[in-house]
Amino acid sequence: MIGCSSLSRLRAAAALVAWGLLCAALVVLPAPRAAAQPVVGPQLFDDLAYSGNLDPLLAQRGWTLRSGQGGPGVPGATWRPNNITFATESGASVMTMRSGTNGTAAGTEHTEIYQQRKFQYGTYAARVRFSDVPIFGPDGDRMVQTFFTISPLNYSMDPAYSELDFEYLPNGGWGIPGSALLASSWETYSEDPPQEEHVTTEERASFSGWHDLVITVDGTAVTYYIDGRLFATHAEPYLPESTMSIRFNHWLINLTGINSRKTRAYEEKVDYVYFAQDQVLSPSEVEAAVDDYRARGVTFEDSV
Repeated sequence: MIGCSSLSRLRAAAALVAWGLLCAALVVLPAPRAAAQPVVGPQLFDDLAYSGNLDPLLAQRGWTLRSGQGGPGVPGATWRPNNITFATESGASVMTMRSGTNGTAAGTEHTEIYQQRKFQYGTYAARVRFSDVPIFGPDGDRMVQTFFTISPLNYSMDPAYSELDFEYLPNGGWGIPGSALLASSWETYSEDPPQEEHVTTEERASFSGWHDLVITVDGTAVTYYIDGRLFATHAEPYLPESTMSIRFNHWLINLTGINSRKTRAYEEKVDYVYFAQDQVLSPSEVEAAVDDYRARGVTFEDSV
């Protein structure tokens, strides 16, 4: 026979169980994360999966590998298409730009690759590997390793000139003593007499290694990100007024970094390049868009 005290305890226990079931039913579970929305609109994506610098697909897809001489950099240096190579590294297609010198202008080799001129507002992105030391030879040259956009300067102080730069200086330069990353937005310039109108944000530190670089442009600002981190924001008068080409180049500022006639070479590498026209994407949205291309096995698309 169950006594009154025992019955009370059973009723209390039953009430607690019922209360617990009610609380569990009322718990609001977190909603599942929404899938990244696909980017709608004109885009350029290139995974840089080419057989070499002579691959006819490069020209068919709007790329030019620079040759000959001319600025920027060491006067008399040569831009070498053969120093741009393509290979698979850790399962990813990678472009390598090798530049260097033997301490003379004639022995200095630069590299540059550029797209058609048709880009202005939107989101630019690339995954780039900067390097602090040469792959062989003595260290210390004032190299510039870049991801940038640019339009022609039709005449001195041309107001339609536009340029947006990510520039890495592994050994300093331009008055900077050591490694630094620069984000620069240009209004215009003149070579003779020398005059420049631009704004630059710099961070003096080593950025050796792979980095995700993003530049967004709308009607109010140019915004630079590195590895998802806000790096710089530039407003008028530095917004681009005309269409630009997307470019990567790798060159020496001068030959005064070290005093040596030993041949040395440095490498900048690029994993992919991406552009979304007239859309300001976050770095995470860029990453999702690139992941989607790769998941679908798409190595190139250009609807810009």
